[in-house]
This record gives sequence, C-alpha cells and structure tokens, in this order.
Amino acid sequence: MEPMLDALQAHRHELYEHFQAARVAVSSDGREVSFMAPVETGVEVGGFAVIEFEGARRVAVQVREVRMVEREGPQLDFAVRDQMAKLGVVAASARPMMRSLSGNATTLGEFDGDFFLERHAVEPFGERPIRPATENEVGLIAGGLTGTAASIEIGVLRQASSVPARLRSTGFARHTFMCGQSGSGKTYTTGGLLERLLGSTELPIMVLDPNSDHVFLGSCDPEDCSPAAARHREVAAGVHVARARGYGAAHTLCLDFSDLDLDVQALLLRMDPIRDLDDFRALRQVTETLTAPYSVDDLEAAAAAHHDTERLAARIGNLRIGEWDLWRRGDERSAIEYDVSLARCIVVDIGSLSRPDERTAVALAILGRRWAGRRDREPVLLVIDEAHNVLPATTEDPLLAATAELGALIAGEGRKFGLHLFVATQRPGKVHPNVVSQCDNLVLMRMNGAADIEDLSTLFSHVPAPMLHRATGFGLGQALFAGPIAPVPLLAQVGTRVSPEGGGDVPTTWAG
Repeated sequence: MEPMLDALQAHRHELYEHFQAARVAVSSDGREVSFMAPVETGVEVGGFAVIEFEGARRVAVQVREVRMVEREGPQLDFAVRDQMAKLGVVAASARPMMRSLSGNATTLGEFDGDFFLERHAVEPFGERPIRPATENEVGLIAGGLTGTAASIEIGVLRQASSVPARLRSTGFARHTFMCGQSGSGKTYTTGGLLERLLGSTELPIMVLDPNSDHVFLGSCDPEDCSPAAARHREVAAGVHVARARGYGAAHTLCLDFSDLDLDVQALLLRMDPIRDLDDFRALRQVTETLTAPYSVDDLEAAAAAHHDTERLAARIGNLRIGEWDLWRRGDERSAIEYDVSLARCIVVDIGSLSRPDERTAVALAILGRRWAGRRDREPVLLVIDEAHNVLPATTEDPLLAATAELGALIAGEGRKFGLHLFVATQRPGKVHPNVVSQCDNLVLMRMNGAADIEDLSTLFSHVPAPMLHRATGFGLGQALFAGPIAPVPLLAQVGTRVSPEGGGDVPTTWAG
C-alpha cells in the first residue's frame, strides 16, 4: 500500500508542476490578453493582474472574464496503475481530469519602477507569467489611472482595502444610471456621492426625493470629528430642503397654478385637447386673460364670471383641486424659482406631499422649468431618486406619462445644455427606456434578477458582462462603477457618509 501512495504522491507533484507551468498570458496585439492559470491563482473578474517579463518589466491588466475549464492531465504512469490493480483498485481513467482557469484581460499600461504609465503602448507578447497584482501595485495602477484629473473618493477598491476608489468628477457631466435592489445600500450610496460632489466640486445639484430619503443631506452629527464630517460642515449650509407644510422646513414646497404649462393644467383638470374641445378652449381663453402668477382659485373665479366658460369653473370645483395644500400662499417662494442663486443644493421632498398628482405636478414643473431655461447653459445635476416613481417605463396616468416623456427629452438632448441626470432605481425595466438608454455611467449594486443583469448587459455593452454578473454576489454597500466617471470599471466598497439617512426601514421590533 505504501509504495502505491508514494507513487500517487509523486504523480500529484507531477500534475501540480504541470499546471503551475500553465500560469501564462499571451497577446497578439498588445491590448487584448488571453491567459490560463491554476484555480488557486487568485485572479478575479474586475481585478488587476500583472504580467511579468524579463528583468523588472511588468505590464498591468484588468481581468474581464474568468472561466473554469477542465482538461486531461498527463497519463498515469503504468507502474502506478499496476500497483493500484494489485490492490483491487481500478483506475477509471488513465488521464485524470484537472480543473484550471481560462480568461481574458485588457492591458492598462506598464510599470516603470515605482511608477505606472497609464495606457502605455504594449507590444504583442508570447507566453508570460501572470499573477494578481499586490496591494502596492494596485495602488500604483489606481493612482496612475486617475492621474491629476479632478476626482472624488467614494470608498476603497474591493481587491485592495487600503486603496481608495476614485471617480472622475467630470464624468458626472454625462447621465448616470444607478441600479440596485432594495436593501443593497443604494440610498446610502447616493447620499455619499452627493456629499462628495458637494465637498469636492462646484456642480449645482437638485434632488427630486420621492421617499424623503435625502432631507437630512445638510445635517451632520456634531460629535463626528472625522475629516469627512469637517469637509461636509463647510458646505452643508448650502443645502436647502423644500418640504410640504407641517414639516417645519425653511422652504415650503409649493407652486402657483400658472407655473404649469397649459397642457399640464389640462392634464390636472382631466381634460383632453381633442375629446374635451370646448373645455380646453375655455381654459385657453381664461388663462389668456389672467396675469401670472395666478392661483387655481383665480382661474375658477375668472371662468365662473362668464357664461361660456362656466363648465370650466364647474370642472375645477368638482375636482376640488383648489383644496390641494400644494398651492403657494402669501410670500412663499414657488418651486420653479429654485435655482443656484438660492442654494448650491436643493432637495425637493416630493414625498412629503400627500397626493400623487401633487408630487407629479412638482416634478413636471421643476423639470419643465429647467428645460425651458436650457439655453442659459447653466450646469446642474438633476438627481431623481426612486426614478420609477417619477419617470416610469409604463403608466396609465397621463400626468405621470407626461413627466416620463419630459425626462426622456432631457435625457436625449439636455446634456449639451448642462442638464445632467442621475437616476436611481431598483430595476432597469421600471424606468422609461429612453432615459436609461441615454445614460453613459453605471453605478450597479446588488441585483438578484438574471433578467435584469441581461438588460443591463445590453444597455451598457461597454461594461464586460462577467463584471455585471458579479452584482449577484455583492454585499451591502458594494458597487460597480463604470463609464466616464471611472477610468476603468471599478469594483468598490462604498465608504461612510456623514449626513443622516432619511426614510429608513421600519424597525423589526415585532420579531422579538
């Protein structure tokens, strides 16, 4: 028995040496790399690896795909099989199956001593050893990719917890789509991104907040002495929050009826320009006699004063729109006046309004005013959290459908005027497709649905599909950043935020 075990041990060593020799990478063009390596090599999709050459020369690559492959190992030695047969053990195969890794990667550049030269041209090469980058090398690669461009630090790289994950600030001049299932840390991450954009850039921000998740963005724990908290306190005063009456906010979220376009007014009054010809004509006639700003009560009174427009007054009264708490009173500031002269960041808490039509009317008014003033070319980041509530893919509500179409218009043509979208949702199929398709940036958090991952793979074809599929295994606060905001697709653990998170889950005290 012992001689056979010794023989098997020797054969195992032979197999190990055989597959260690297969730890190689090749490239026919110096850009795309194919590699083979043992299972225990440690290379992973989205991670950085290093290809070694003679002397101290090293080339950095990012792994785009890794596959498990099986192949036959060297044939068992005849003496080993004979020993096994004498003991009654019959070898199932003279060539045992062995597992290894196969994959591809993209070259990023070369190391020059302790420096990394981004996008440095690499000549085609034959079989060279490949290994995961060390923590120090990951730091050099990440620093070289970022360079001197303005950036924000969003957390740390998953491959190396001591290396900051940095996003390019200018990348937010492109539309951004953020996706993650409930409980993935999407709202927390959005708040962290907004904090860093406030502290490290001068980009004005307007947040449409359907769930009141960002109403404390201008706050900070007074006992927090961290550098991040100190930076946020410097800009927190520039965050203004507008909420419905009764919440004690410095700014009351309100509108004048005249803030809405004629077509939107008609939608609120449940009328169609064709089906309700007389009523729509009456609406046009009456509004032309009024001077803005005017209220819905002003409109009703003016309509009631003339026999041929009495039906319009009756419609307004029957719908009881004048009773909405949304309408401006006294010296209050209308939501359409929110701009960079008021504050650096404005959080519009549409979730504080009690009626769905009120929330939609505010979104329409604000987006409509930004679109109407687009030729001023004032840059602004329009953040739409829980975007499926504002820009849905499908809806039977004409008012909400109009909002989604306006959002699609801004997504398609707004960027050149400085209107930059940041839309966050749980599933890509829940948001208007013409909004998602215009987004260049992707922030992807944990996703369980394979169909959703496939949709994202189609929409964001510049991101390797195996990287997208990693989202099914993400933990809380882990994310993939890709597009102009990232030098290469980055897998990161999002860092802490210092402002309190609004909303939040209902406590599970019932479990006890």
